[in-house]
Formats: sequence, structure tokens, C-alpha cells
Amino acid sequence: MFLDVSLILQFIQSAAEEQAPGTKIAATEDRLAKTLHFGSPSDPVSQTGGRFAWALLIFSPDQQPAGLLIYFQNYSTWTAAPGVCLEELYVVPEYRRHGYAQILIETMASAAEVAGCVKMDWVCLLDNEKALGFYDKLGAKRMNDWTVLKVDKACIRELAARGKESGACPELHSAGI
Repeated sequence: MFLDVSLILQFIQSAAEEQAPGTKIAATEDRLAKTLHFGSPSDPVSQTGGRFAWALLIFSPDQQPAGLLIYFQNYSTWTAAPGVCLEELYVVPEYRRHGYAQILIETMASAAEVAGCVKMDWVCLLDNEKALGFYDKLGAKRMNDWTVLKVDKACIRELAARGKESGACPELHSAGI
């Protein structure tokens, strides 16, 4: 597993450098080992040992590392059913346009189908036209009437502190958290 975690971190760093050059990532091998599930992609969430995401690696026919896909389970409130969210898809440049990304996404889709998922979703940089074209060909629909929102760790702390101070936060264990 150590080699896999090292390779996963290497791929994450490469993806970050391509998407946002100069960005420092906080991921470490230890954090990845504690949060990624390395079993079968079709393992149900209840069997992941508290790990949040699945990591899929793909290798070329000559056993060279070719790509990575990381996904996690999410939920559709409108259908009351699980879904999956693709968090990271990276294919080594020399292996692009050889079908590796499609194999990784199809593997994730197979796991999603086994888990009874009703949706797969992900985000893509707007200027990544090659990726967007690829996703279009897969049948993905662009959600142009939605936007992605995000809060960072500092904002999470601030929001949690405000909730605690106001007494508005219920017992979290009652919500299964």
C-alpha cells in the first residue's frame, strides 16, 4: 500500500501543478493512507473502515503507472439515493488519448451501479476544453445554471464556533455525524 500511496500523492501533485501552477497541496502520504479506501471499488461505504474516498489506479500494458481516479459517495436528496462524486482524474501526459480516463470512469460507474447510485457528478475547470469535450462524449451534462461553492478549513472552524456560541448546534451524534 505504501507504494500506492506514494504514487497517488505524486499524481495529485502533478494534477495540481497542471491545474493551478505553484499551488501548495496539503495532502501527505499519511493523510492519504488514513482517508482513502484501497479495497474493491464496489465495497459499500459501511465496509471502508471509516475511509472517505476510493482510489483507482491504472497501469499501462508494460506496468507503468498511467492514471488515477479518486471518488467519494454523496447523496441525492431529490431521489433519496446515493451518488458518487469524482474528485480527481489524472492521466500521465504520455498516456492521454489512449482510453485510460474512460476506463477509470467506467470502473467508477460500475461501482456506482453496484451501490445503487443514481448520479455521478464532478467539476471541471471551465478553460479545460479537452476534458469538457471528453466528458460531453461520455454523456455528461453541463450544469450551467449551478455554481460550485466552497468554504475552507478556517471558515469551517468559524462557522462551527458561531454555532456553538449561539447554542444553535444540535447534538451532532443525533444526525449520525
